[in-house]
Amino acid sequence: MCGRFMLDSDIEDILRQYKILKREVDDYKKGDIYPSQNTPIVIDDNDRTLKSAKWGFTLGGKSKLVINARCESIVDKPMFKNSFQNARCIIPANLFYEWKEEENKNKVKHEIFFMEKSIISLAGIFKFLPNNMGDKELSFVLLTTKANTHMQEIHSRMPLMIENDAFDYWLDDNTSIDIIEEIVKSNEGHHLIIERNNKDQAVEQIRLF
Repeated sequence: MCGRFMLDSDIEDILRQYKILKREVDDYKKGDIYPSQNTPIVIDDNDRTLKSAKWGFTLGGKSKLVINARCESIVDKPMFKNSFQNARCIIPANLFYEWKEEENKNKVKHEIFFMEKSIISLAGIFKFLPNNMGDKELSFVLLTTKANTHMQEIHSRMPLMIENDAFDYWLDDNTSIDIIEEIVKSNEGHHLIIERNNKDQAVEQIRLF
């Protein structure tokens, strides 16, 4: 699962990282990104495009948001299937967080990132959903896989991360499912840096898909 991540990069750095040809984001609120907040995402809209999108899909008109989708079962879920096949995106992040329950039952926050990369490319899917005003709003969820060996001590799940050389394949809705499955499998090989953070132990637990 992934219930929070951080993005603090300048817009210009994001544009360069993803070779953005169209931008619809001039600025954003830097720092920790929570469910229901807006953040920049990368999609293929004829050209590689940077847009602002809300984190979370609404579930049957309920106020609770679905913020993650499991890659293993995504094609079996009507909420996700069409977006997975036709509307994949990348969510830039500098790091993501996970909490580990220790012997004293306290949940301790850990920061997870790549040592050699300042921006992590989290995999997502998107769709336009009605907001409280009835207007269509661009929304996304993060995709997760089984944790690899680096993450297993912290949590059983982890976000799917996209390597730079797979950006075009991931964003193109014409990419074959075989290639997409190979991208999902590649998550097992990521070498992650995990650092304990004792400053934020109290965290609200979010029930995720």
